[in-house]
Amino acid sequence: MTTAPEALRTFATFDGHGGKVSKRVEVLDHEPPVSPDGRYDGLVAVRGEHPLGALDERAADDSAELARGVASIGWVDPATLRDWYRPDRVVVSLLDARRSGLEPGVYADSRGRGRVRIDGRKAHLAADGRPAFRALAGTADEPKADVPLPMDQVVRLVVVSSGVADTSTGASGVEIVTTPVTPVLSPGEYPVYADDVPGLPPRPASGRVRISAAVLLNGSLHRVDRLDEPANTLWIERGGRVVPVAASDVGGDLVRYTATPV
Repeated sequence: MTTAPEALRTFATFDGHGGKVSKRVEVLDHEPPVSPDGRYDGLVAVRGEHPLGALDERAADDSAELARGVASIGWVDPATLRDWYRPDRVVVSLLDARRSGLEPGVYADSRGRGRVRIDGRKAHLAADGRPAFRALAGTADEPKADVPLPMDQVVRLVVVSSGVADTSTGASGVEIVTTPVTPVLSPGEYPVYADDVPGLPPRPASGRVRISAAVLLNGSLHRVDRLDEPANTLWIERGGRVVPVAASDVGGDLVRYTATPV
């Protein structure tokens, strides 16, 4: 298993068996073994469902057998991986954080409005039917509601945390984790902020709504089962099975939502 923190793991789509089998896999941080014939040179370790068509494939759990649907580990050529997805992490000193005005919280980098502070990671369905973040203005101590920030205008999420040690120096600093954003709202229950007034302090949620979603692919709608945000993977129903597709392959305009008050 990888030693990377849960929030900083790397994922990609692997096209195995000559491109006939595409799977979302986790790219591990293992170093390839040295062999006289050099067959491992330049390869990376991946973990995912069998079959991967990977070199020296084995079950991820030593007590399990290598079988279809069981997580396995093997070595692959990085050229066969696409849709790479990995959050970025930096730690800056407390002095640099103060100079830059970095405050702990969750922010969204957007195309049109720059960096905007948001009310946590959880999105909601905006009045126009698009998934959106609850944007906040003002200071952390006196937040005010801003207009909703549509997810299709968001490039990435930025999480700022204080009191984190720099692994290279051991000094305390401020951690900044940047994650790409997929403009897709995962099915489930979400809060409704219909009582919010822009420019005034945020008000409690006025209710909750249950969201279901479907993706339009090749002229057919496929129900969305779930969105695996750490893996940037959308699980959809296709051919009687729930299969993974790279969320980056699904544009926000291809998703259809149904909202039901709870």
